[in-house]
Amino acid sequence: MSDAKHLYWGDIHNHNEIGYAKGSLERSYDIAKRGLDYFAFTAHSRWHDLPKMPQDKHLKWVKGFELVRKQWPRVEKMAAENYRPGRFVTFVAYEWHSSRFGDYCLIYPDGGETPLKTFDDVKDLQAYARQAGALIIPHHPAYLAGWRGAAFEHLDTGVSPVVEFYSEHGGARSDRGPFPYLRHSMGGRWTPNTMRSLLASGARVGVVASTDDHLGYPGAYQEGLTGLYADALTREGIFEALRARRTFAVTGDRIALDFRLSGHRMGEAIPATDRREIEVTATGWDEIDRIELARNNRVIARVFPTDEPVGDGCWDEPVLCRVEFGWGPWGDLNMARVCDWDFEVALDGGQIVDVLGCFRSGPFDENRRNIITRRSDARWHVRSYTSRIQPLGDLVTNAVVLKLSAKPDAKLSLSVNLPGGMKRTMRLSDLGRSSDVAFTGPFSSESILCHRLVLAPRYRGTLSFRDRATGKSTDWYDVRVVQANGDEAWSSPIWVEG
Repeated sequence: MSDAKHLYWGDIHNHNEIGYAKGSLERSYDIAKRGLDYFAFTAHSRWHDLPKMPQDKHLKWVKGFELVRKQWPRVEKMAAENYRPGRFVTFVAYEWHSSRFGDYCLIYPDGGETPLKTFDDVKDLQAYARQAGALIIPHHPAYLAGWRGAAFEHLDTGVSPVVEFYSEHGGARSDRGPFPYLRHSMGGRWTPNTMRSLLASGARVGVVASTDDHLGYPGAYQEGLTGLYADALTREGIFEALRARRTFAVTGDRIALDFRLSGHRMGEAIPATDRREIEVTATGWDEIDRIELARNNRVIARVFPTDEPVGDGCWDEPVLCRVEFGWGPWGDLNMARVCDWDFEVALDGGQIVDVLGCFRSGPFDENRRNIITRRSDARWHVRSYTSRIQPLGDLVTNAVVLKLSAKPDAKLSLSVNLPGGMKRTMRLSDLGRSSDVAFTGPFSSESILCHRLVLAPRYRGTLSFRDRATGKSTDWYDVRVVQANGDEAWSSPIWVEG
């Protein structure tokens, strides 16, 4: 299941102090370049039907929009200066708000004409997007229509081929289950505006996820990212993949998802065929609890990689070790603080082949950074910070996940310089049986956890299924992957004509 296309990760909806969020534009690009392949800073542009709020709180938006207008030339300049084809792709973008029509992010395709345009009607926004060759992506769609939920009766898939079904607002795949809409004032999830309802209505849209983070932290962990398959890491390549819906959404860990039907990738609409050979491959950063294949919103096949047997031969492939750190004194102790971390992870008797940083956006700090520095194949250095101040929900830890090529007798050493100071050495065979927890000081101090190892049969899964035509005018298929830690991946559908 491979071809010339490559998997790239990005965040195309993120905010900072140019508008009404926090953090400098320079900080946003610094963070994005460290962890993403492509990025769009989406400045707040206008809310034409902005309601008057108690205590004049609506002035927060009014002042933010005025700041964006003044700073727009700098927004365009920074996107141009940071564009590095083959290394890091930037887009000029802005967000358009509407109580009546919902919110959209307009993404320009290149570095040509990128003006800050404002409109009072979504039809005018769509017409401008067509003329400019831009995309407009609806986001937080599942709020009630009229309360900034999507007005899908106006959906134009020619300029909106994908919809942002997950962000820090929550998940709009369904009106039930995990990732509820809780963090804002627009209420809970409205059934007609969910992904499942929209697909059932006949709309042909792909799925994306972005953070919509307001602490100036592109790619913030568990706020949403998009994986897509493109020919090249260029503006043209990324934009073509978005238009073609070769996209999938992840809620946290970067679960690599490849989904094909008779050789066709996610996002495609293909002619009628009776024999439908479906292949799914998922590679996670934790145990994969299940992979589900749905046809027309009904699960027709399911596999459970966690049920796969694990033997000694599994050590011939890399294993995963998640090092999670944070916690600290809870709020009732009135000891709120930011904890700086500085530690090294070293492997004796093997190779560190990859590392994933799982860094959250809070608390906001203009000067602090979460940084992984590669020293060698056997040693990595981490600088980070954690706190119970400004958490996303009650998530108060950061983590790095190490992919280790080693045998059970290899030793993993953890040298913590900040906070406190300690060193621990663990055999991988021991971590294969049990997690390891250490505290950096007396009771209420922060702690660090080396999770129990995950072997290859548990973090990788495949699903193969043969289906036939149902007699409907069109069938659509999509895939959901669920990890043991709760993170998920959702594919764009494949449509098959009847």
